[in-house]
Amino acid sequence: MNNMNNNNGKILMATLAGIGAGIAAGVLLSPKNGQANRDDLKRTLNKAGDDLNKTIKNWTESIKSKSGKSSAQDDQLVMHGSWEDVKRQLRQNYDELTDEDLSYQQGSENELLSRLQTRLNKTKDEVLKLLSDLRS
Repeated sequence: MNNMNNNNGKILMATLAGIGAGIAAGVLLSPKNGQANRDDLKRTLNKAGDDLNKTIKNWTESIKSKSGKSSAQDDQLVMHGSWEDVKRQLRQNYDELTDEDLSYQQGSENELLSRLQTRLNKTKDEVLKLLSDLRS
């Protein structure tokens, strides 16, 4: 187990080093002017940061599921109150959600969570927290 963690750390460091080397080479060899380079660099770094954040969250979820540390109750969506109120708030905050994405029937909570995860590009924990915050 310790060897596996060590290998994961090496993979992460190699990935970060590769990203850094690619960015440095792109800046030094680019035919664009300074402002265009800075804008491209900003977009690239933001995307790399988002990708890294998503990867770390996926690893965290994987570790949680393997270790069994999350209780079944933490991973379940329990609806209290009006789904219509929650749906209205979700529509106000996320224009990309459709009626189909927000369709909910009792007993089909996992399907709803899956659709929201895909549409919002969030992990299951993030979607559960979002819904919990909206119900509060």
